[in-house]
Amino acid sequence: MSRNILMLVCCTLAQLTPLAYKSIFGYNEYYIYPSMMSHTMLIIPIVVLFLLKNRYSKAFLIIWIAWLYVGELKILTYFAINPYYISMDEGCIVYTVFLIFLSLGMLLHDANTYIPVLSEEVRTVGRPFYNDLAWFEYIILAFPLIWILDFVRNVGFIPILSGGDVTDTMYGLTYGYIYNFGFFNCLSAVLLYDKFLKSTGRGGKLIWLVMLVMAMLIMSADSKRLYLLVSLLAIFVYDKLMAGELTIDRKTIIMLFSGVFLYVLLQNIRLGNATESPFQRDGFPLGAEFREYVRAVNEFKPGEIPGYDLAASTVGAFVNSFLLRLAGFDKSELVHKDSAYSFMKLFDEENTLGIRTGLTSELYFAYGFYGLIVITCFGWLISYLSYRLVWVTKKSTLVFLSTVYGLLVLTVFGQSSVTVGCLCVLLYLYGLLALVKQLSRRLTDTQPSMP
Repeated sequence: MSRNILMLVCCTLAQLTPLAYKSIFGYNEYYIYPSMMSHTMLIIPIVVLFLLKNRYSKAFLIIWIAWLYVGELKILTYFAINPYYISMDEGCIVYTVFLIFLSLGMLLHDANTYIPVLSEEVRTVGRPFYNDLAWFEYIILAFPLIWILDFVRNVGFIPILSGGDVTDTMYGLTYGYIYNFGFFNCLSAVLLYDKFLKSTGRGGKLIWLVMLVMAMLIMSADSKRLYLLVSLLAIFVYDKLMAGELTIDRKTIIMLFSGVFLYVLLQNIRLGNATESPFQRDGFPLGAEFREYVRAVNEFKPGEIPGYDLAASTVGAFVNSFLLRLAGFDKSELVHKDSAYSFMKLFDEENTLGIRTGLTSELYFAYGFYGLIVITCFGWLISYLSYRLVWVTKKSTLVFLSTVYGLLVLTVFGQSSVTVGCLCVLLYLYGLLALVKQLSRRLTDTQPSMP
């Protein structure tokens, strides 16, 4: 099938989706469905998808387009269990408009950037990378063990293994200082996967695979799923970059279903219902963040969310607390102006959990359609990152950028304060690595040469 025909098929299917929903679900309530217009506008990002040259940009955009369908299915299936009023269309239109500008920002960079042509040798044996991590790699590999030991020392137990509902307590525990650097676990997972890939013997591969699984379990000890999902996405990107090309194969399918399965499983475990079907309780097991975003669109306009300040919370999450104190600001106070805390009690005064609604929601409620300027720049940034991935030659850069890519993909349903907080600690580690390299070079230069 030619690219133009496939593009036409995708656009047609997107257009017909609202009709398919009505035929499948059969609800009489017209407001529960998205309109034809919301899906007609999807034609623009779909066309852009076929115009993009960089496959990592394409993958990013596919996930953001797919999130609209995930959210719609969540709302439609949840309505059968809990049929409260929720009008889907306006939220879908707003999301699609932001999606259009995201894709155009990506295209703006992509159209003016050269993509390298890989040789047959690279396609066969994979891309060569210079390992500049040296002994520092083993510190990162050991970090999950350090993290979990400090975690247990401070918390006294592992929440995910408590056997009960931990959602009311997991955000109120004292985790200790090292816990704040938990994002390093994602880098460790990528390096463990690298060891697995490069191990030649069956026994060696099994050992590194077991260690990777253990690292995944460790980073899920607090029952939060961010690090797990970022790790899986980063491993996916790392695997494709090592292979020299992004292709959909059996390994890709396994990673996709593993991510979905673990996401749903962790949700059930932290609710104390590991064996209960999520479909019976919540309908489609993904997309709760999109549902809450649509509920907010139904009841609030931009600028009406009490206490919400996207700029202040983002700066507060990114900048070091010591520097903020010097400037006369309290880091915690600034962070509590983010979307998760501000949206927390919009629909339930008794709720004690943060509500994530995604970057589109954050920009819309903070700046209205002026947020389209920001999402366009974000799209440009994603394309820039995607091209940096295909040009990188150093192992450290590859590991860091793969992890950043995974983190930014999840902004589709995440919160900016967490995203920039993770980037901040990653910047600390990158700076430390640069310092170690510089000191190592100086020591090498000052050592007397052999006669």
